[in-house]
Amino acid sequence: MRGFAALIFVLMLTSSCGSLFGGSREKSTRTVPPPPPAPQEKYKPSPEEKAEGYYQIGVSYLRIGEIPLALNYFFKAEKLKSDDPRIYNAIGVAFIQRGDLDRAEEYIRKAVRLKPDFSEGYLNLGIVYEKRGDLKKAKEYYEKALSNPLYLTPEVAYYRLALLAEKENQIEKAREYIVKALRNNPDYIPAYLELAKILESEGKDSKAQEIYLKLINLYPKVQYPYYKLSLIYIKKGKLQLAEKFLKKCIELDPTSDIGIKAKIKLEELNE
Repeated sequence: MRGFAALIFVLMLTSSCGSLFGGSREKSTRTVPPPPPAPQEKYKPSPEEKAEGYYQIGVSYLRIGEIPLALNYFFKAEKLKSDDPRIYNAIGVAFIQRGDLDRAEEYIRKAVRLKPDFSEGYLNLGIVYEKRGDLKKAKEYYEKALSNPLYLTPEVAYYRLALLAEKENQIEKAREYIVKALRNNPDYIPAYLELAKILESEGKDSKAQEIYLKLINLYPKVQYPYYKLSLIYIKKGKLQLAEKFLKKCIELDPTSDIGIKAKIKLEELNE
């Protein structure tokens, strides 16, 4: 009897081991692992996408004054997308900044040929002619920019027209253009600065002072209002306030043109 029991135990043991190590005749129910995923094909941007990328990089360099780098990327974009007026306009702006007005005009005219209602292009043609001293032609192009009701930044053209009016000593006309600029964009800093400048020229220093203080509250990192306020306070004999605003102006950027002017003015006060 004990021998029979031992035999049963051995049979049970060998049966369980067989199922564990694959010796069982029973069909396995284990799931077969899936095959490894096929390697993904690397995404390749289209020529249009590459052109847009080059254009945006060029714009970034243009904003910080790196003209050769900006032009490098704009020309790369042009090769890939030669029918985009924005690219030719941007090249034109780069040449304006470089002082090469003839080449600037050449590229901007390509832009407006591609897009006859391209307000930004007409604005920049106006700037080219204004820099050449042809104020009549400049005015025509600024007005041409404004003739498009879908122009997204008309305040810029109104501001440029205000500058032209000032050059021709048409102060009331300049004021009208500035009001229109601010009506289209209440946050447009150059128009506020120009309005304050007109007020100062009319002897309305207190009103100009209000504008500069407002700008400082709204845009505390813009240098120019600090400098202009300091000059008003010097005129009024409030030298401590003038010194305070000169120091703040210098603190924001001591190497800029306005920062250097503030340093010179501060030295004059302390003499």
